[in-house]
Amino acid sequence: MRKKRFVCWHILGLIYCLNFYSQYNSEFNFFQYTGNAISLKTEFDAGSNHINADMVNHLFFGGYINKEMKDKALNKALGFNRAGAYFNYNLHGFFSSKKNRDRISYFIAAKQQYLIHGGYTKELFQLAFYGNKSLAGNTANLANSNINTITFNEFKVGVLFKKVDSTAKIGISLSVLQGNRLIYFNFGKNSSLFTSSSYDQIIFNSNLNVTISDTSQKKWYQLNGIGASTDIYFETPYKSKLGKMSILSVNINNFGFIHWLRNSVKYTTDTVLNFTGYHINSIYDLKDSTLNKINADSTFRKITNARKGEFNTNIPTNLILYNKIFFGNMKFSLGTGFRYIFNANYKPYIFTEPAYQFTSRFHGTLHFGYGGYSLFNFGFSIMYQTSQWHFYIGSNNLQGWILPKISYGQGFFFMISKKLK
Repeated sequence: MRKKRFVCWHILGLIYCLNFYSQYNSEFNFFQYTGNAISLKTEFDAGSNHINADMVNHLFFGGYINKEMKDKALNKALGFNRAGAYFNYNLHGFFSSKKNRDRISYFIAAKQQYLIHGGYTKELFQLAFYGNKSLAGNTANLANSNINTITFNEFKVGVLFKKVDSTAKIGISLSVLQGNRLIYFNFGKNSSLFTSSSYDQIIFNSNLNVTISDTSQKKWYQLNGIGASTDIYFETPYKSKLGKMSILSVNINNFGFIHWLRNSVKYTTDTVLNFTGYHINSIYDLKDSTLNKINADSTFRKITNARKGEFNTNIPTNLILYNKIFFGNMKFSLGTGFRYIFNANYKPYIFTEPAYQFTSRFHGTLHFGYGGYSLFNFGFSIMYQTSQWHFYIGSNNLQGWILPKISYGQGFFFMISKKLK
């Protein structure tokens, strides 16, 4: 049982994890509310097209994953499925000189990011949680499944021009990235696993590529790679036929790469492995004394072309287009947006956000969206501010907290800011 849970944890940890996007991973978005300030912010969201929030909570936070949970996920799964993950926490600040206070704000931040995304077949999920016994007499299709997880630290500096052409804003930041961990799996178009109906033969078509960063470096502060990225933000007000005023913004962030250092290892294999003569009811139940003597690591090295070296990887890049229209006395606004994440098995995401300013200090926003990893999302956020402080808390995926057994996404975001004079 422990071995099976270990395998499920690692595969689902790679397959599913957490689709963290929250408020779009950009500090520039909040400047209109905080102005020059020092802020502490964290973001977390999770999504999949078929694994409900209840099962994910049991897997990541403890608890027994029963057959009913697994059956629901398997029955909901498509031929090819999506999942993604994003988590960050950061400390950042905007500040200005007295001379240029109305025109320019400078920006500095320290951030840790965890990103994971995957696209995988229904059979790969079935192998992870049921073993190959349920696929006896059939060939499990693993083709084009891919899983990528990256952890890195980010040190960022930038500038926000607040009066470009009198009204527009342009923000630009540059980051140095400290690569901490990379695990990448990619199954080729011919990958498959056949299990005979009598359980005495397994044929694995191992069309597979794997890249792993230096596993001896396990601390968050240790350097496994180095890279760079940039964020670009543009905002401009304009007149439209609807409402009293409209604001259009374009946001590109995490546009960059990480160069993984020489102790990283890349495995490639395109070999057909044929195991015969053993009666194996399940790949999770290898109790035969002969099989127990097989060292999985050494076997993996023998069947793959392994080489140490330096490798480059692109990090998932966000593109967000957002339009906000103010109505009446400017207290009510309606935002509509589009989001896409490159290199992340992500579906285009469209959303709308009606918002109302109840008082000069209290502001509430609803969120309704479709696409991404979990498709349907709804959420709510609250913003409260004084002359010295700004608080922001909410979620774009409340359904996972309210209805965890029938929902496929969850998350939250939180920010506290101390305004500067």
